[in-house]
Amino acid sequence: MATETELKLRLDSEDVAALRQHPLLQQADHRAPQTLFNTYYDTPALDLAKARVALRIRRQGERYIQTLKTRGQSINGLHQRGEWEWDLDAAQLDPTRLSADIWPAALPAAADLTLLPVFTTDFEREIWLLDYAGAHIEVALDRGAVLYSGEGAHLEDPIMELELELKSGDADALLKLADALASELPLHPFDLSKAQRGYALFRQAQATTEDSE
Repeated sequence: MATETELKLRLDSEDVAALRQHPLLQQADHRAPQTLFNTYYDTPALDLAKARVALRIRRQGERYIQTLKTRGQSINGLHQRGEWEWDLDAAQLDPTRLSADIWPAALPAAADLTLLPVFTTDFEREIWLLDYAGAHIEVALDRGAVLYSGEGAHLEDPIMELELELKSGDADALLKLADALASELPLHPFDLSKAQRGYALFRQAQATTEDSE
């Protein structure tokens, strides 16, 4: 298991050019943008969401990656949670990877659940890797949308955010880097994960359907 530690920041699209020109990122190891297609799964009753578990398959180029993220904490944009990843041969969930030692005890075994696509998050990610304040940090600019389609509804929530992910070192370095970037750019802490935003769209669609009946 890896513990994912990241700081989410919201920014405006008109500030992207200035972000790319920031002196700290100009000195970083830059990776070309790559489009990520992500499908999140849950039961019809949203049992995973209730247990604060996120389960998705990501298509990244020719790779399919199954990811499980478990209950964590989020304070002023700083997120910490357990994360597991497995490469797959195709875009099909493999419940056998979700063993009891990593699966929430409050849920039935993953193989006993009906897991269906709930929403998607499709976005372009541009990455910078740098060493700062004694830590190795990945800076990811994500631009795209959280999407829900079903039962005659199509809802979108735009993604425009910066994620500072700790690869090694102390989490305080994320806050220091955020302060350094925010000294020249209007950046704001953002606590909602993409999964939380997807579930919000799902519930919005369900409420609209119930109101129309």
